[in-house]
Amino acid sequence: MAAGALVALVCLFVIAGRLNSGTPTGMGTAVYGLSLASAALSVELARRARTRWAMMAIILAAAGASLADALP
Repeated sequence: MAAGALVALVCLFVIAGRLNSGTPTGMGTAVYGLSLASAALSVELARRARTRWAMMAIILAAAGASLADALP
């Protein structure tokens, strides 16, 4: 649960930084948003003792956040 919350916080701070920078937002910001949603889902799944599904959601969130910087 803590790992999912950490990934969600990182995504949230990156989205806030991108929106406050004044540059036009693009596909990378949308991917960070999807990663944030996946990380939040992982927290909820872990809370409900669905740890395998939670781990899959954390991995998808981390992979999406890692690849989001490559997008415009």
